[in-house]
Amino acid sequence: MAKRIIFTAIGSLLLALPLLFWLGRTAPNPRQDPIQTLNQYLKFLYARDFRQAYRFISSDDQRLKPLAQYIRERGAFTGFALDAARKLAGLIEIRPLSDRVEGAHHHFTVALKLPDANGIGKLLLDWDESKLNALSASERKNLFTALNRLTTASQLPMIEGEEKFVLVKERAQWKVFLDWAAGAQIQFAAAPPPDGEITAEPLTKQTVARAGYLFTVAFRVKNPTTKETVTRIAHRVEPKAVAQYLDLVECALLLPVRMGPGEVQTFRSTYVIRGDLPDGTKSVNVTYEFKTENQ
Repeated sequence: MAKRIIFTAIGSLLLALPLLFWLGRTAPNPRQDPIQTLNQYLKFLYARDFRQAYRFISSDDQRLKPLAQYIRERGAFTGFALDAARKLAGLIEIRPLSDRVEGAHHHFTVALKLPDANGIGKLLLDWDESKLNALSASERKNLFTALNRLTTASQLPMIEGEEKFVLVKERAQWKVFLDWAAGAQIQFAAAPPPDGEITAEPLTKQTVARAGYLFTVAFRVKNPTTKETVTRIAHRVEPKAVAQYLDLVECALLLPVRMGPGEVQTFRSTYVIRGDLPDGTKSVNVTYEFKTENQ
């Protein structure tokens, strides 16, 4: 899952530098040009360091999605997994191709070159965060040595392509404008079985999403009974015409899940909006209908 998130988040999208130096090089600077700002934003985004990436997002967008919600929806890396992703993010190259201005919005088309997260997935343990963070010090050193060797030999798989971005200037600083206001409100609800054998509630009740935006929501599920039960969900999207645009990347509840007496678990689902929603679509309702089977 982590591998797919990295690859999607960039849009099909320095080695071994100390962390403090890397962060210092990517701190906001009011005198930076927009391409420098975009370069820094994309490096944090690639590394799944979403707390830092959020600083480069426009204030109009931030008003619609607070920092805590943004981080929760994107699923940030921690520990050595974050260090490894930062290491690769330092290799991202960006080159401006064209720009145009529409009022306060500056539209840029850029050429991007970045490490292929899928192509080196095997070396990075398929981007399994728990496995990466469990590596010993010597194993981490060996992994970084392997990445250095591939880079020096120009054998690290890379992706090249063009992407479009919009930036705005706020108090002498450039920010990335994502235009979340033009997206749809996606609301989540739970429909537990009437027998009371399962209780459930969404931890994220609503979010705003646009085409290509990858986000994760969570449901807290409890078996309040004194006996084991098995539960799974039926996934209902309304209006039905929109269901084909809401791709479920991964959901832990699509297959039956066994829960012991009194057990509480949190299950996460990851979505992405595929293509532009039909004109006039401003609200989408997603309901998890829980079904149980006694054991």
